[in-house]
Amino acid sequence: MDGDEGSRRGSAPTPLPSSAGYMSDSAKVSLVDIALALREEQLDARVIHYRAELQTNPDLDAITAQVVDELQSLQAAVRMVSPASRPVAVFDLAELEAELAESLREMLAKIFRPDRLATLIERKLGEVAKRFARVFFESELAAKIHGTQNELKTMRFQEQALYHALHRAESKIIATLESYEYDNLVVREKAQQRYYQLLKDMRNDYLARTTPELNTLISYLNEVLSKYFRVELPPMLKELSDLIVADAQLAASPKSAGYKISATTFPTFRQSFERRFMQRLIPYVEDEMLGRVRDQSNQFRSETIRLIADPKIFTEVCDVICDAVYDMLYNDGFLDLPPDWRARLYAET
Repeated sequence: MDGDEGSRRGSAPTPLPSSAGYMSDSAKVSLVDIALALREEQLDARVIHYRAELQTNPDLDAITAQVVDELQSLQAAVRMVSPASRPVAVFDLAELEAELAESLREMLAKIFRPDRLATLIERKLGEVAKRFARVFFESELAAKIHGTQNELKTMRFQEQALYHALHRAESKIIATLESYEYDNLVVREKAQQRYYQLLKDMRNDYLARTTPELNTLISYLNEVLSKYFRVELPPMLKELSDLIVADAQLAASPKSAGYKISATTFPTFRQSFERRFMQRLIPYVEDEMLGRVRDQSNQFRSETIRLIADPKIFTEVCDVICDAVYDMLYNDGFLDLPPDWRARLYAET
């Protein structure tokens, strides 16, 4: 697992908190870049996999195209009567850019409200918690400490030691079991099944020992993200929208209009949105999470403190929250999504 991460990121060092539980500004910037690169890798893998399925299912292609056409027709009808999505003839690029940015700000303000956490975001935070738990358990089951190449974990529980010993010796144990003479092959199969059951039991017993720590971290993450989306982000929406529209050069697109973002400009919009989103999210969440961990330092192991800087955590937050934002912008008629992206969202729900 650590080796795979190293191959993805080349020779770039993994940013980590200090032993005292602090993280430098440069480390946070590196963490943003790594998390964004990981997001792109995951999206590329999903799109390739999804498109491969589509090539073998022309019936699904036709159904998807029909649904998209119907949704676009409904959106057009809504725009005829909706002031928020009125078509306006704008020819000056600066004026068009300003209108797009203001429209985006209005749409985002429906999602990220200062008075209370939107139901959409509250629901998605439950999915974020599930994904955080998966990252946590993957890290726990790794033999090396997150962010290091050679630093082996200290065994703190007997179940942990037994799990790693059994897992490390798996190939030898299976080979030895297969080398024996059996008067009945069922005996060999049952012996192998018993080994895998022992391995599973040790794994589950070990992870159960770490669950209190995980539950505390999930409560911290939920608290920090809730505060960020309700308190920190809303005042930034105008600046954020201005930067996103300018970065993506949305006004320069031939299909641009002040009331919506076209499907052809969605790729550049998405990359700009996610970069600006993560540049603000990651430093805040890192500081808040590490501050809470430092206040309760006796509850956490050193490897757990390092886990907080795992870029996969923020890639998962981006995946859940940003995809939900795109979906809502699409349903509100402000954003056109490419058919394959829209169908991928449906496939994952």
